[in-house]
Amino acid sequence: MTPARPRVYTIAAGTPFVDALAAGLLARHGDDPLTLSSVLVLLPTRRACRALREAFLRQSGGRPLLLPAMRPLGDVDENELTLSGADRLDLPPAIGELRRQLLLTRLVRRGGGHDDPVQAARLAAELARLLDQIETERLGFAALADLVPQDFAEHWQITLDFLQIVTEHWPEILRAEGVLDPAERRDRLITATAERWRAAPPPHPVYAAGSTGSIPATAALLRTVAYLPDGAVILPGFDTAMDTDSWAALADEPTHPQFGMKLLLAGMLVDRAEVQSWPAPGVAQTGADRVHLIREALRPAATTDAWPAAAGLAASALDGIVRIDAAGPREEADIIALLLREALET
Repeated sequence: MTPARPRVYTIAAGTPFVDALAAGLLARHGDDPLTLSSVLVLLPTRRACRALREAFLRQSGGRPLLLPAMRPLGDVDENELTLSGADRLDLPPAIGELRRQLLLTRLVRRGGGHDDPVQAARLAAELARLLDQIETERLGFAALADLVPQDFAEHWQITLDFLQIVTEHWPEILRAEGVLDPAERRDRLITATAERWRAAPPPHPVYAAGSTGSIPATAALLRTVAYLPDGAVILPGFDTAMDTDSWAALADEPTHPQFGMKLLLAGMLVDRAEVQSWPAPGVAQTGADRVHLIREALRPAATTDAWPAAAGLAASALDGIVRIDAAGPREEADIIALLLREALET
């Protein structure tokens, strides 16, 4: 039986995400090694999976563990995402990256009128990225011709003629090759897994952690996981204390780090007051004063008139913060790179 309400948690910004995730999972399932090993954790990337394995070692004090299954959402194959014990999905394979690059380069040279192989290869790489973006966002090329008014369309018409490479010829090539674009296949795999779990929930706990659902197919899977009888979604750094005006203003701030999670919660039919803090015993958290400072610094532009009221921040909020005035963007970038390098080395 599915829960009356979905389970959505967050690990606060400034708290080591994978350490907190591992500590919480051990607190929930660590008493029985067999129970822990039956847990499935979905993470954004393979790198996140490796980081979580290392976090389990730290949290366990080095004692042997049967770790939960960890699977990446952003870099998947069929064996990793069809996890419910059902038959394998009947999907064509993804076209190889090199094969796609060569075929697109040939199309550019033949249909785009670019004889220079180096320029053709560069344009082919851009077309491949465009294809991935279109598939990832579940869009299409049908509306391209209507994007620009006819009075201003001369240059756009040249672009449309060039994009016929992907709107007309590329689908035919994929069919002839018997393959799919990688992003399309990933989307179909994630969508099929969500549908399968809705119809027959897996018999083991499932946690989707660290993803904000920026990819539509992933957002649908996260919603499915949140509503599973033994599932939960753990968001990274969701601001549970943002004031009401700032939360409303996020609708006009698509670049704000909380914007994607606002859309995700809306798609899940979850009120932000329902998002709970993920329990992570023994993991140090960032002080409340520093969190308050970060929240104020990241206010949406529409509510920055509230900054004067934040003037009474405790001095401890600025501990360890250094102000550096750079002469220009180049110097600023160099300073940031050096500070990041120092943090990595020390």
